[in-house]
Amino acid sequence: MNEDAVYIEQFIAGEQQGFEMLVRKYQDRALNIVYSLIGNDRETEDITQESFLKVYHNLGSFKQNSQFSTWFYRIIVNTAYDFLRRRKNFVNDEIAIEKSVSTGERPGDALLIKERDAMVRIALAGIPIKYRTALVLKDVEGLSYIEISRILRCSLGTVESKIFRARQFLRGKLLNSGEGLL
Repeated sequence: MNEDAVYIEQFIAGEQQGFEMLVRKYQDRALNIVYSLIGNDRETEDITQESFLKVYHNLGSFKQNSQFSTWFYRIIVNTAYDFLRRRKNFVNDEIAIEKSVSTGERPGDALLIKERDAMVRIALAGIPIKYRTALVLKDVEGLSYIEISRILRCSLGTVESKIFRARQFLRGKLLNSGEGLL
């Protein structure tokens, strides 16, 4: 039995600690996914919390036919999509891709990296959400194509196509920005 299954069984048996362990394990990933999709700090925390509430209320009905992470990511993506549907102008919001700056860089390098990252965030925000989601799950979260197909409930070929298209959109936006980042 995997770790997630143990936590789920604990929770179903009435031990709150099981759910708390799931939250600890998945909280950072959830925040990353939501922020990458909507790009708003305040809203990210609210949507992530709403996702965990949905998990809390529906964990007893999770059939464990698939991995918990697949089920959970699907809830996160759907909750973010619901938010975006309610919000009118989400296309121009900045999207975060967290990158760390190593300590051995020259002072000017940090500024250049920050500027480049801002340009990538702006370009990523301009990608249609159906492509952006697949790209974020693949390139930010590092999920496999199979996991993404399960989360998005589409074929493997569709996932590959969405990621390919997202990368084309991103490359085009960055090249059109005049900065020649790619």
